[in-house]
Amino acid sequence: MAGRWVWVVGPDCYLDDEGREHPKLTPGAPAMRWACHRDTRPGDLAVLYRSQRAKDLAYVLRVTSEPAYEPGPRPWNCAAEVVERLERPVPIADLRADPVTARWSALRASFVRTGAPVPDDVWERLMEMRR
Repeated sequence: MAGRWVWVVGPDCYLDDEGREHPKLTPGAPAMRWACHRDTRPGDLAVLYRSQRAKDLAYVLRVTSEPAYEPGPRPWNCAAEVVERLERPVPIADLRADPVTARWSALRASFVRTGAPVPDDVWERLMEMRR
C-alpha cells in the first residue's frame, strides 16, 4: 500500500501574484517539486494543508519521484502531480472538531512540520469529509 502524507505549504505556494489559486495546482498540470518527508516514495499520496490564509486541506497529490536532499530549511523535496482539488476544502476547525482527525498527531502539533504521515483511519475520514 502506498504511503499517505500531509504536506504543509504557505500562500507563496498556493496563490499566484494576484492572490488567486495558483494554476500549478490544476489537476493534470505538470508535476512539480514540493517539500516532503524523507520517507516519501513514488506512488504515495499527499493532502496539501494550506497554512496561514486558507488554513485547510484542499488538494490530493501523487508523488512521482524519490525524495531528493537539498541543504536548506526544507531539505527534502519530491516531484508530485495534483490529482484532485477537493470538492469542499476541509478547514482546520472541522479537523479539530472531528473525533477521528482530532487525535491525529500532525493536527495536534498544528502542522508544524513540512510533511507528516497520515494514518489509515484519518485518511479514510479525510476522504469522507472532502465531499
